[in-house]
Amino acid sequence: MTRLPDLTQGPPIMSEARETDQWRRCFVALAPDAVSRDALAALDVPPNARRVPYAQLHLTVAFIGAMSFVQGEALSRRLAEHAASIPAAPVTKIECWPGRAHPRLMVAVLAMSDAFTALDWRVRSLMGEVGLPLDARAFRPHVTLARFARDAVGGPAATGGETLPPLRFEALVLYSSTLARQGARYDALASVALV
Repeated sequence: MTRLPDLTQGPPIMSEARETDQWRRCFVALAPDAVSRDALAALDVPPNARRVPYAQLHLTVAFIGAMSFVQGEALSRRLAEHAASIPAAPVTKIECWPGRAHPRLMVAVLAMSDAFTALDWRVRSLMGEVGLPLDARAFRPHVTLARFARDAVGGPAATGGETLPPLRFEALVLYSSTLARQGARYDALASVALV
């Protein structure tokens, strides 16, 4: 597994940052451990879908959008101060979102838990403290496995997640996303190890 940089122990992300400097398409996510990544990467995806690369598998906790370098520094410090481990989470099903008829994503859906609810609340609170807008969408714990083209028709039927081990997460990561022809590329801005 590719190790993510742990920027919270070193210097700030951008020591000479101006408030107008910013990253775009940012989000906070949980990074699965190697065993969980291996299990997710071993799942079959349909031929009309593009698999998410192994190193980019993640569980999004909160979308941020554009964020100044100053806000990024402040948020990464707060995430490091308030990070807590997440118990292993069972996968309840593998399904297509928004539905089979015109799928956009193939996802592994995880059971909601008190730990996920607390994490969602904690990350949203920290975002508010540094002046970031809160995402109005409800938190639905899932890992995206594959993406379909916009005009895709017909996805696989939903299946249970009993063939997968409960997923474990090793880090809480602040990412930026860059769109490219081959799909989005995620860069870790800061990573906090979860003990």
